Amino acid sequence: MATHATALALLKVLIAAAWADSRLSQAEMNYLKDLAQKFHLNDEDWLELEPHLEDPPSESETKAFFQDLLARIATASERNEVIRHIEQILNADAQITADEHDFLEQYTFILKEASTVELLVRRIKGLFQKHPAAAAVDLDEFLRNRIFFKLRRRIGTDQITPEMYRLCLLGGLMGIVAQADGEIDFRELEEIRRQIQLRSRFDPEALDILIAIIEEESVRGLDRARLISEYTAETGFDERVQLLDLLFAVAAADGALTHPELEELRGISAAMNLSHRQYIDSKLRAKK
Repeated sequence: MATHATALALLKVLIAAAWADSRLSQAEMNYLKDLAQKFHLNDEDWLELEPHLEDPPSESETKAFFQDLLARIATASERNEVIRHIEQILNADAQITADEHDFLEQYTFILKEASTVELLVRRIKGLFQKHPAAAAVDLDEFLRNRIFFKLRRRIGTDQITPEMYRLCLLGGLMGIVAQADGEIDFRELEEIRRQIQLRSRFDPEALDILIAIIEEESVRGLDRARLISEYTAETGFDERVQLLDLLFAVAAADGALTHPELEELRGISAAMNLSHRQYIDSKLRAKK
């Protein structure tokens, strides 16, 4: 387990194990961070892990993680070390669920009983034979448009349309404004939904998923500068003023414009190279 690549491969497997019960607890996250520090993983390595820390890996991704790790561990002692780490991650929050127990039982059997890497891989494939191979994670998309990245993972690439990329950027900006005062009111979420519906033909289920992602990512924290840069890269003055008006409408949807929301909107206005006068005009229009 000494090599850097093997340590990274192990962390990916442990993340899959932690998500076995469909949740990643703080204790499990702390264990993963401690291991990352122990193995001297750097910020770039952690970035590679981050998409899987935020969203559970699919079964095909879990298969790919195990195949990668199995190709790197040849001895019984190395396999036993992997089993020990899986046991520790599943027990990190002082409880092990039935799903986690099943996960541990499946992979412990495979790791202990297979005599060669080829046999290990064949047995892993047996668990996932009905599932397609995992696609590579697009880290660039994850960084540039996290909401779109998660929407694609949850509804499937076949349901993604060209317009969705910019709508997800817009959703992120609306979410930042709605969350600026520490909570997103249900009326603000309804306004976000309305604004997206005006600009798209989302399937109702896909729209529900998108709104849920916007809410959870806004609470987690989004990169305002990156969203503005991506969204306004090819916009003119009038479109940027209209965007500011739209964001004021979201902030005012719950009946009040709070100081934190106004400061967030002021920052967005400045980042879009709009003047203070244009900010004030949008504010007055929102109050009418």
